Order: sequence, then structure tokens, then C-alpha cells
Amino acid sequence: MKDWNKSFFIEIFLHGLIMGTINKLPGISGGLYAIIIGFYDHFMMSLKKIGLRNLLKNKSPKIFLSDINAFFLMTISLGMIVSYFTTSKILDYFLHNFQLQVWGCFFGLILGSVFFLIRKIDNIDITKSLIFLMSLTLGLVISFVDPMIENRNLIFIFFCGYISICGITIPGLSGSFLLIILGNYKLVLIDSVNNFYNLISNYLIGTNFTVSEVLLHILITFFIGSVIGLISLSRFLSFISQKYPRHLNFMIIGFVIGTLPIVWPWNQVKKFENDLLMIENLNLIDLYTSLIILIVLFLMIFIEKYAKNKKIRTNR
Repeated sequence: MKDWNKSFFIEIFLHGLIMGTINKLPGISGGLYAIIIGFYDHFMMSLKKIGLRNLLKNKSPKIFLSDINAFFLMTISLGMIVSYFTTSKILDYFLHNFQLQVWGCFFGLILGSVFFLIRKIDNIDITKSLIFLMSLTLGLVISFVDPMIENRNLIFIFFCGYISICGITIPGLSGSFLLIILGNYKLVLIDSVNNFYNLISNYLIGTNFTVSEVLLHILITFFIGSVIGLISLSRFLSFISQKYPRHLNFMIIGFVIGTLPIVWPWNQVKKFENDLLMIENLNLIDLYTSLIILIVLFLMIFIEKYAKNKKIRTNR
């Protein structure tokens, strides 16, 4: 990595800002962005070094912090945390006023991620085919049983935080998409974050927003689950993605395709139709939503091609 200076700090912070924003969008993973920019390996290596064994080995907190690139991790984490508060208000507004179009955008992002994963396929054998069929079946079962509803149980919230971190460590798997499947996307990434934003706003500038203690507990529990998941799963998931990348790829493709009906935009609108203002010219809205799906899909294809070209240039 480069020597630390003000401009490099800003650069890493901005990458964290973008990475955090991406993690909130179902269909894109922060790990994919890290690969495109070129710091994924460095990021994962730093995470894998975090642990009591490494701390005792170095015998000095200063050496340990240097070994895990603590300033790099803290800077990128700071950017991700800031992005969660800046994007949650925006997402909340659009989900309330343009729900169909937002879910159309999410659907396009997820389709694009499937395209990205399919492009990585080089050969197919019986084992990979079985993995694909099993994960596809699991995805379809999840899609067509009664959808999971919002669950505020703190143990389940911890699990949501623990499992959603896969979006950072496994490129192509979206943690936000997993939260949609678990039924807690809006609760943990929008409502609880906005609630904390209101708390900070009340404290700093004297506003009088309503603050829910329950949502604060949910956010703290989710955050703890995410941190523990990031540290404990990074070594295991990194091993799997390096040792069996093709098998993991087939598993993700099957699972994502199988669960696509969950994020089908018109299903989501039907699910929340009591909260919507009905618009008379629905056909025009349908057209806009379809165009959004196509635009986002082509954008994802462009990003995938850009990442591939950048990797080729880097290897020269």
C-alpha cells in the first residue's frame, strides 16, 4: 500500500463511502467493488490477521496494529459507516414514494450480478451441476413458501448482521439481498439507521425527532453481529473462495436465480400495497420500472466489463 498522507486518507475514505453504499443495494457486493478498485486482497489479508493469536505473537499492540493495517481498516470502515447514514435517508424517501421503481432497480442489480457470475464459468461437471441444482432448489423453496416477515428478535437480528457480512467477503453475493430474504432489510438498514441519525441530530443540533430505544438496540445488535461475522468468517470464506471458487460460483448462481421471485418488483408492491398511494396511470409506471431494470442491468454488465479490462491491464 502507499504511504499514508492526507490525499491517500481521503481516497481510502471515499472507497469506504462507496463500498458502504454498495453494500446497502441488493444485488451488488462490496467485495466486487474492492476487486474492481484493486484492494480486495489487501483488505481480506488485513481482516485475516485480526485475532488474539496474532496479538500475542507480536507482543506489542503497536506492532499488531501495524501488522493488520489498522489505519487502513479504520479509514475504510469509517467511510462505510458514514455512507450508511447518508444513504439510508435517501433510500427511505424513494422506498416510500417510488417503491415500484426502487424494487425495479434492485431487480436489475441482482440480474446483473447473475450475469457477472455466469461470465466466470469456464467448465461444467457433475459436481458443479449438482451444487447448482441444490442451491437453485433451496432458492425456489424459499421463494414460494410464505415470505419471511420482519423479525425484531435480537438473536435473529444478530444472525442477520453475522450473515449479511458475506457481501463484503464473497464478491458476487449481496448481503442486502440476504437481508431481503430474511425479511429485515428495511428494519436494519433503513429504519434503525434513520433512528440513530435522529438521535445524533437531536444531540448535535437540538432537533426534536422521535427516537426509538428498540430500534437503537436493533442497530447495536446488528452492528455487533456484523463485526463478529466479518472477523470470524473472513478467514473461512476467504479459504472457500480461493480453494473452491468455481463451486462457490455455481452455488451463488443457483441460489440467486432461485430467489429472484422474492424481489420481483410487482410482487413487492402487492406485498405493501396498503402503504402505497395508488397511481392512475399504472401502465406508464410499469414501463418506467421495466426501463429501470434494463438500464441497471446494462450498467452492471458495463461494470463487469470494466473490471475485467482493468484486471487485464494490471496483469500486463
